[in-house]
Amino acid sequence: MAVVKKVKTNHTLKTKNAKLEKQKVPKALVEATVDTKKRTIVTPWRDTTEFNTVYNCLFSKTTTPSSLRKALSHMRVWNLRRGRFCPAAVLGTSVLVEAQLQDTQGNANIQTIYASAFTRFYNFMSSIMQGYNMITMYKTAHQLGLESFVVDLRHLCAHGQDLPPIDVLRNTAAYCLEWLQSYYWAPHHGTLQDLDAKKLQRKDKMKFETQVTELFAMYDLTLECHLRGAKKLKDVSKMKSSAEFNKLRVYCSQNKLKIIREVLAAVVNDLTAIVKRESIKALLDIYIASMFKMKYFFVAHVWKNEGEELLIEATQGFFRMLAKQGLIEKVFVAFVQLTENTNAEESKRQGASYWGYKLTETFSMLSRMKRMYKEELDLNSKFKATDFSTLNSSVQSKTMRTLIIHSGVDQSRTIIFGDSTKKPKTWVFERDFIKSRLGLLNKYSKPIVEGLLHLAEPPFGEDKIDELKLLCQIRTKHEDEDQSLLSDQAARENCEVDDLEKLISSIQKNKDADSDAEDTNFGIWTIDNSVDWSTCALGVLPWAQNC
Repeated sequence: MAVVKKVKTNHTLKTKNAKLEKQKVPKALVEATVDTKKRTIVTPWRDTTEFNTVYNCLFSKTTTPSSLRKALSHMRVWNLRRGRFCPAAVLGTSVLVEAQLQDTQGNANIQTIYASAFTRFYNFMSSIMQGYNMITMYKTAHQLGLESFVVDLRHLCAHGQDLPPIDVLRNTAAYCLEWLQSYYWAPHHGTLQDLDAKKLQRKDKMKFETQVTELFAMYDLTLECHLRGAKKLKDVSKMKSSAEFNKLRVYCSQNKLKIIREVLAAVVNDLTAIVKRESIKALLDIYIASMFKMKYFFVAHVWKNEGEELLIEATQGFFRMLAKQGLIEKVFVAFVQLTENTNAEESKRQGASYWGYKLTETFSMLSRMKRMYKEELDLNSKFKATDFSTLNSSVQSKTMRTLIIHSGVDQSRTIIFGDSTKKPKTWVFERDFIKSRLGLLNKYSKPIVEGLLHLAEPPFGEDKIDELKLLCQIRTKHEDEDQSLLSDQAARENCEVDDLEKLISSIQKNKDADSDAEDTNFGIWTIDNSVDWSTCALGVLPWAQNC
């Protein structure tokens, strides 16, 4: 195991950052050099000495085929030790070094070997940049600090009929190894330290994940029973399996509960307590991933037509808990990304669409309330100041109740929560965030995007909002008709407002052309546009003589 050194942001680091940028070091390396924090990682190498040995074999000025083979042997052992947890940069380095060694031995199939190695290298590196949703290869390369020609060459190697020339492959392999040195090997070479076991501060992430997953599963089960009409524990035995009933019975027994509504509140309290005990910032991904394992929560939106008031009432405490912990924005972004993920289950995408849209309604409500509150403060200096975090409580002040009423929302169908005391929030979203959603727009993300248009910063004008809503309708209409919106998949992934504006302009031109064509039809008679009537003599038909 090893520990990365802790580096503090100060004047020295800022100067170092500027020097690295002048040297045209990849942005990812600059950020890694400056923003490095002390953390414990499990490594495939035994200690820093073993890592430094491999580094010197790969990148020293006296590197030989023998030293490369030694480094390759070590990296193969690392892969066996850690399996799928072996760093992607190590795997990418090993395939490129192996190809170079095959080249020195004069392998007859060296082009194929280089092409295969290069494709695997890019796949390894791009895997570390994938999140909740898919992104284009060009964007991945840009985030990694790789030149765009690497993506083009990868396409030729993977899908081209003819492989690139051997000199191109050799030069690209050398470039990629230099990039790996600056992106991964050099930063680790300068920062890794052997672990002092006495100072180890271990967080049992597995235990945390198990606990939080069980709590979310209990909340999901209780929510379903509550919405299906169960009032007491005995009612659950008639609608759920014995295994699920026993889980709920044990939880009720431990907490001395009998009423299902009380169980919902108790689970929310336990979720709040577990967040307070742990460093949620370090475990946020686990927390959200566990939340998104819930099943009924994502199909509960079927109640929106009949009894949505019951659903909103049942989940108010849950969302207020997220707001208190400052997690609402993270959860909202996860909802948005889930609607855009074509690999996710349709039921999950539908549920994410519903909850994401309900959150945009709340964001809009809070924006209106804060605007009215500010206007009142400007007009009346004696107006009593209030804290919007009080909205996270079931008991609210008279001022908050008045602002909610004047915000114009249906309180029975609106999730009501406020700011986090840790970090008060102005509920607006940058234009770039909204525009980036248009490239992946679909029927699930459309309601959310339309709700965000009124929350843009800087704000859109009313005409622009109407135009963007029209563009959203055009995009989803083409999706419903199973037609291609743009020329190819890459264009679809990268299309933004400008592309959609070109589309609507093209549609308008087609309408104008159709209108012109209709003007040439007179009942059963049609004018032949291929004939130039201006060259024909008066009273003479074009087919009677040559005009």
